[in-house]
Amino acid sequence: MNEPDDLEVNCTTFDQLIAPIMAKVQAIEASRCIHHRESLTFAAFVRLLVYYFVMPVESGRQLLTDVLSAAATVGVEKVERSTFFDGFNRFPVVWFEMLLGTVLRVTSWQRIPEMAVLGQLYCIDGSLFPALTKMAWAEYKSKSQAIKLHLCFELNRMIAVQFLVDAGNSSEREALRQMLQAGITYIADRGYVCFQLLADIVAAGAHFVMRMKSNLVYNIVETLTVELPEVVQHLFTQVTDQKVCLTGAAGQPIYRLVSFCVGSEKYLILTNRLELTTFQVILLYAYRWQVELLFRFLKRTLTGLHLLSTSKEGVTIQFYLLLCTALLQLRLKQACVAAVEATEPPANCSPTDSDTIAGLIVQPEMLRSARSQTFLATVGSKLHRYWKISIHWLITLRNLLARPFDKAAIDLLGRT
Repeated sequence: MNEPDDLEVNCTTFDQLIAPIMAKVQAIEASRCIHHRESLTFAAFVRLLVYYFVMPVESGRQLLTDVLSAAATVGVEKVERSTFFDGFNRFPVVWFEMLLGTVLRVTSWQRIPEMAVLGQLYCIDGSLFPALTKMAWAEYKSKSQAIKLHLCFELNRMIAVQFLVDAGNSSEREALRQMLQAGITYIADRGYVCFQLLADIVAAGAHFVMRMKSNLVYNIVETLTVELPEVVQHLFTQVTDQKVCLTGAAGQPIYRLVSFCVGSEKYLILTNRLELTTFQVILLYAYRWQVELLFRFLKRTLTGLHLLSTSKEGVTIQFYLLLCTALLQLRLKQACVAAVEATEPPANCSPTDSDTIAGLIVQPEMLRSARSQTFLATVGSKLHRYWKISIHWLITLRNLLARPFDKAAIDLLGRT
């Protein structure tokens, strides 16, 4: 992010928010064929959609009403209702895919150094979004329609990096197969359990940490030493760490199974990562909760539940811009927090190597007083400063959109 003194006089906070994608938007705009009667450009359509997800409007119609009285400095154009909704059919999906790829590529995201020792980590999950009954492609149940968003969430930078949009009854396992990459550890819940999928992940040169169902059938091959730090031993009971043979799977592969109880709930975590400690396996599965928090943010905070289009292509466009907006907001927050911290004396609180646990992003002593119901919140508490987009921060952003992006704006966004 540029220093305020280097910014153009007319640069608003909204301009700064969308800056990472504007070069690509303008390149697409310059290369496309423009119809002689066209009244809505690609650039204007993108600005409208980002504005929609930032502002507290709940529908496309409300957006177009809001735009009528929006400050001119925000730069969102007034358009007819039919013209706006036609944009979801007129502009190709691949252009919006380029925008998501651009913001992921050009931004220097904050990384979590504690995660680096564990490799490249993706949480994979799917979430349902309600659809209209006339959306025949969005099959779910006999009397209801829904859309499923299949999402890859990278733990190393705490950002969404890949997604697929499909019908509500689409297979989560098949979606993961389509997104598989070598060298990635995929963390998933019980909905992905399938012996053939595990074999496909291994064949792709990837890894998995997956919760299994309680009826898993296996033979114990070797009992491993349980490696659990003293500060968390009160949180988990009946902990075992074993190499097991899946007798019901083709070829009877041997994997590692970590079993433990939290309260009355029993967990069976299967993985092919043999070098991790027992606690690191548990920890990786616990971090899977971050993708659930992202789904909640997209649905509730960014009004992602309301669909602006009924076609599969239009819905996919909406999700590309929804995720782009979430990433643009995160990029702006991280840049402002870093700018504010650069003006303050450095805090002398760096832990020594003996105080840390590889893969744990909080101080181990914080877990000593944690309970089973607060464990997830405790291990993720360090993320608030750089990664939590609170409603208070969003209100501040909305109030600053039309104002110059200056030192005052940076200070407000970096401290809220």
